[in-house]
Amino acid sequence: MQNIKETLKSKGIKPTIQRIKIYKYLTEHRTHSDVETIYNDLVKELPTISKTTIYNTLKEFAEKNLVLEIPLETKLCFDGYTQPHSHFICEKCGEVYDLNIEYSFAKRQKIDGHLVKKFCGIFKGICRECKKKGEK
Repeated sequence: MQNIKETLKSKGIKPTIQRIKIYKYLTEHRTHSDVETIYNDLVKELPTISKTTIYNTLKEFAEKNLVLEIPLETKLCFDGYTQPHSHFICEKCGEVYDLNIEYSFAKRQKIDGHLVKKFCGIFKGICRECKKKGEK
């Protein structure tokens, strides 16, 4: 927990118990959760936490590069793993998977004259689990 406090402080974020729990959740649960999921899991432990608190905290974390935002068609998910990587989204089950594909251009700061601050590659298709079930 001390490392989380120091991480938050280093980004200029006051380490409240709610912020600590939200950040800990995202770094321990690599499930690409949305606000609703995080709320449902944390409210058991923190009955006074609100969805607004979670949303505002995640927005601040994303602005400070502590989490990645994954914009899906129907919701916004968050990823505590912030190293450059891509995501695969299954069109059948909706599951989101990390893809560790090396993109040499993702490490560059400028591409075709544009200033690149973040990289988020998204692939869509059918995941291996749905493929095993015979879905196409």
